[in-house]
Amino acid sequence: MGARVELEDLAAGTLTYRLADGHKESELAEADRHYVSDAYKREVVSAMSTRQLIEICLINPTVTLLPSYRDTGLTASYTFEPLSNLVYTRDQQVTTCKGIVMGRLRSSQRQKEVELMSYCFKKLGLPIAGRIAEPGFLEGGDFFPLGQDLALVGVGLRSNVEACQQLMDADLLGTRRLGVVRDDFDRDQDRMHLDCVFSVLGEGCCIMLETIMGDASPTRRLVDEYVRDPATGKYSLGR
Repeated sequence: MGARVELEDLAAGTLTYRLADGHKESELAEADRHYVSDAYKREVVSAMSTRQLIEICLINPTVTLLPSYRDTGLTASYTFEPLSNLVYTRDQQVTTCKGIVMGRLRSSQRQKEVELMSYCFKKLGLPIAGRIAEPGFLEGGDFFPLGQDLALVGVGLRSNVEACQQLMDADLLGTRRLGVVRDDFDRDQDRMHLDCVFSVLGEGCCIMLETIMGDASPTRRLVDEYVRDPATGKYSLGR
């Protein structure tokens, strides 16, 4: 029963009922006001099957109600904001030596993916170590865990320095060092994440896009290295 209630709560948070622009709830007949209330939304959600609840979570529907001034009272139109990028499931979170850290996605249309993945991790019994908060942005495509000594975070079009600072301040990394890989010059959508230009193949071996290498490259990446003080647990810029 508890699992059903949790799924209903998630679905209710993604389903919106609203009056059309230019209209006020006070203009409606008392009986019609019920249809823009949270109580009515709960009635709708409670009548859905499990499959329907999941579909609601994935398509984020908005029901816009307009007074019809006829016997029907209200007419409705429907819009949807489907989580079409949810297939990129490495973006909503990162996994550090401390555990799962929920990210914060740069695109507004993807923000709801984080809460959906949080729900899934809870169902799987996987604890969440922390979350990135505003003004930080962190997407999984910008994160590379390289053991207990080093982690890399790319900052540029998607993730930002504020998220890196949160990871360090909250001690969510579990590594001695953090390399912040700065995309200061390129900032191209085709290379929006660190994993678009770099990847680890194995211990002591990585692959990198050749055109971003070297001081003379106009699209080169720069790296700031932060080192954790074992006595204080604080990170500071090393080089």
